[in-house]
Amino acid sequence: MGNEVFNEDHPYQYAVFKGEKKPGESRILVHPHGQTKKNYIDRYTQIECVEYYKDKRPNSNFLGTREYNPTTKKYGKYIWKSWTQIYDSAKLFLYGLTKFNLCPEIVVDSEKNEKMKLIGFCCRTREEYMVASFGCQMDTITIITIYDTLGLNSIEFILKQTELTTILTESKDLELILKLKESNKLVNVKNIIYIHCNEEKENLEEIKEKLKNYGINLIKYETIMETGKKCLEEKDEEILNKNYRRILPDDTYLICYTSGTTDNPKGVMVSSRSLCLTPNFMYNVGYHLTGEDRHISFLPLGHLMEHMLFSVNLVYGVQVGYYSGDVVRLEEDCKVLQPTFFCAVPRIYERINLQVKESVSKKGELYKKLFEKALEIKIYNYKKYGKLNHAFFDPIFFNEIRKKFGGKVNYMLSGSAAMKADLIERLTSMVGCPFVQGYGQTEGGGTSFLNSIYDTNEGTIGGIENSSEIKLIDLPEFNYLSTDVNPVTGAPEPKGEVCYRGCFFKGYFKNKEETDRVVDKDGWLHSGDVGVILTKNGNCLKLIDRAKNLFKLSQGEYIAPDKVQNILVNSKYVYQICIDGQSQYNYAVAIVVPHLNECIKFLKENKKMGDIDYDKITINDLCGNKIMEGEIVKDCDIVGRKMGLKGFELPKKIRIINESFSVENNLLTPNLKLKSKNIRIKYKDLLKGMYDEKI
Repeated sequence: MGNEVFNEDHPYQYAVFKGEKKPGESRILVHPHGQTKKNYIDRYTQIECVEYYKDKRPNSNFLGTREYNPTTKKYGKYIWKSWTQIYDSAKLFLYGLTKFNLCPEIVVDSEKNEKMKLIGFCCRTREEYMVASFGCQMDTITIITIYDTLGLNSIEFILKQTELTTILTESKDLELILKLKESNKLVNVKNIIYIHCNEEKENLEEIKEKLKNYGINLIKYETIMETGKKCLEEKDEEILNKNYRRILPDDTYLICYTSGTTDNPKGVMVSSRSLCLTPNFMYNVGYHLTGEDRHISFLPLGHLMEHMLFSVNLVYGVQVGYYSGDVVRLEEDCKVLQPTFFCAVPRIYERINLQVKESVSKKGELYKKLFEKALEIKIYNYKKYGKLNHAFFDPIFFNEIRKKFGGKVNYMLSGSAAMKADLIERLTSMVGCPFVQGYGQTEGGGTSFLNSIYDTNEGTIGGIENSSEIKLIDLPEFNYLSTDVNPVTGAPEPKGEVCYRGCFFKGYFKNKEETDRVVDKDGWLHSGDVGVILTKNGNCLKLIDRAKNLFKLSQGEYIAPDKVQNILVNSKYVYQICIDGQSQYNYAVAIVVPHLNECIKFLKENKKMGDIDYDKITINDLCGNKIMEGEIVKDCDIVGRKMGLKGFELPKKIRIINESFSVENNLLTPNLKLKSKNIRIKYKDLLKGMYDEKI
């Protein structure tokens, strides 16, 4: 690695305590360099970064998109645009937007006479999205994030709350716009700017015609750009000399709606400053990015994580190449782009790890054993000495895996949800580069905690970024206290709900009640997550539970379903699981989506279902199968106890279902978290049946 290695014997100092301890809470933790709103790199807005690099290296590569051949329907090399080209394009977009008067100023708070200009973005992550975004920032036009997986009712709520009249979208999403209009949910929207897609729907012209008949003003993205160019060429003084107000650091750059588990999402007002402070934090923990680095951008811009990552790239002048629009082609995109900086959510990494395991298994049992032994040695060398490469093993086993990411990746990061420590260890050693986990909430402006790339301890989320401070508040009803100590070493290990404070959360849009609920009178944001401060590991933070999603059983014991579910998916039979507990019963139950192949393998042994063709068993055959239900309960019990769960936390009964939890069936949020309430409503009869049965 070429740098100092941090481990249990030599911890990285993530944070320091300040002030006195108050009853019921831990002391406050801050970054070792202190708390500051100042950027080490003196740029606080995205458009400020673009202007900086436009002047510093105007012709350097900035944004890249793969060329597309409509005849062969194949994607080719990346075509790059410079900082100057992107900046000039952004100005044209703003001029076109202004000429059409598509973002009029509206009153959003009559008591304060507060006015804003708003525009909706419902679009995949692509170059045009950011060009339009930069144009909006040139006149403080706030972006409202919209994405199809929110569902029609939630989108209708957003459109009503924001009073949007204009949406930027793609031609593929005009069908969604039509559905909204036909169901009277498009509210005040009259103007749709649409970007051409390479894979158009066959009935696109029919959809466009229907929207026009409804009175919707359809405008091509190219028309906006051409209109802006015409204003420039003809020296349209009204447009060119307009008093545009460029966005300031603490202005609302976007309103990012969180999907949550309810029908009414909350619009988090995000400032430019909160996003542009993250790069400093990353520099402190070892991310030294330059204009020579490349990042592949594919995570949805409907969520804050990709906005935060893009801000990191902007501050450091990193080249950004966009994926070709479908994650199925992500590996191909990486091989063409050869990114040095790769970021994804756990689901992507889990899929890659599964592909590796399947590929290794196909090469035979001997190869599999040699592979796992080689990986074991690499993990040991990394954790002990910080060594990421192995001259003998890499050419035989691991270089092919590295090529899945393009072959040149130097940094890997995971965010959005918790990731298993053993998976981080495997990927770090297989790919041969530092892999760290970040943690944050939309309300926190993206990443609030991050590991050092030199810290070989896995399973924590590192330390606080340098513009914020944190503390833990006691949860005595769940036995999490700021006075807790490690039972083995006796070292202080405060536990409690994670609260943080800093220059990030501007509140929920038009929702003071909810804002006041999560932010107390002293400015502390209550996250709902339960953490422990590991004082012997440089005061890093580890998440251990969720405070806002708990069941109380009849004997008074509490169950944190998120924690239990994250453990029980390690059962070989469990693909997805939803835990349920009710106050009138002294045990928990669960709804399970099974791993079909593992279940068949179990049933096939000793012909547990009689003399049948087991290879033809379907998931429907498993529903109501008492033999399989009993085996899953048994395996969950073994896995759960092995990983520290108590008896009352383990389900005593389960029911198998034949449909996975997904965004499409409204049982997962777009962030891939269980919509527990919806699951319980859909499967209320199965739950009732389990509780009605005797144990």
